Amino acid sequence: MLLPRTLARSIAAEVLVFAGIGFLAFIVILLVQNLAQRLEELVAVGLSFRDAGAVVIHLVGMVAPYAVPVGFLFGVLAAVGRLSADSEVTAMRSCGLGLGAIFGPVLAVALVVASLTALLMIRVEPAARRDLRAVLADVASRGAIFRPGRFRTVGGLVLYIQSRDLDDESLLKRIFIADRSNPKRPFLIFAQSARFRFDPDQLLIHLEMENGDIHLESTDLSEHQRIAFAGFDYTLDASALIDAARQLKPSEMDLGQLSDVMDNPPSASPGRSLSQYRAHFHRRMAIPFAPFVFAALGVPLGLRRSRAARSWGVLVCIALVAAYYTLLGFGQFMGETGRMPAAIALWIPNVVFGLASIPLLRSAQRGMA
Repeated sequence: MLLPRTLARSIAAEVLVFAGIGFLAFIVILLVQNLAQRLEELVAVGLSFRDAGAVVIHLVGMVAPYAVPVGFLFGVLAAVGRLSADSEVTAMRSCGLGLGAIFGPVLAVALVVASLTALLMIRVEPAARRDLRAVLADVASRGAIFRPGRFRTVGGLVLYIQSRDLDDESLLKRIFIADRSNPKRPFLIFAQSARFRFDPDQLLIHLEMENGDIHLESTDLSEHQRIAFAGFDYTLDASALIDAARQLKPSEMDLGQLSDVMDNPPSASPGRSLSQYRAHFHRRMAIPFAPFVFAALGVPLGLRRSRAARSWGVLVCIALVAAYYTLLGFGQFMGETGRMPAAIALWIPNVVFGLASIPLLRSAQRGMA
């Protein structure tokens, strides 16, 4: 009929509008939170506008798969709540329209949102994590490991620089290096200046030092050696200093790569169990189903709102999101540690929310009858 079709389009459009507002609000919160965690490190290396833009773009790719379902939940609560508060639900009942007139359009939007979430979760998020790590490694390679006035200890190395040139960030001044990576042959390096150069292909840092001394340490003072130099090229293994390991983390792998590791356990990286890869695989599969359980919960909860309780939609949304992602974090922990099969652990939030929606939907159906 024309009326239900027009009504369905109107409800779907209103859900999408409110969902867009919720998505923008939630993604801003997540971006600020993630940027705050890395702000000190990025500022310390003189983050450029280009670097900042790249970081923000990749962070959006990382948080968008989680913000889209949350925005949809807010859209459902806000749109259905407005219908209820403005007595439009009462008008629908008087026209003989039941719960399906509302739940049908919402479910159709949920299908679109779930498809978008799956695309973001399976393709965009792992790529964004890989690209972000590359950007941060590049920023770090330009000097994050050399912070003026601070000692940096990494493995058997102690690094210190007094200052950096303001016009040329690759130029370091007053350098001290204590190299005890080989306990049988420790040595100290003092230099007036050094030129910093990073080799991204080999993950090596070259310090082209000028005007300094090398002190070869020994327990016997008579064997102590001092070598003066006008120029000396000192090389550091950058993979030990910055987070740029060649082996991909499970969170950075797409479904194909995770499947390969699960099918060939020996290819898993050292220090990571097979259960971690399984947990990330099922996480990618489970989250795209969140819009369906959010729709099943959001519609009956939205119908319960009154004109005096419009602000409750935000509070209900926050409570449901907190509960869902708390359960998801619990499932991730249980799955990664092997305490529970990942195929069960990562689906706990969807199962719990799905079961909770059944009595709410029945109650809403009786109320619309």
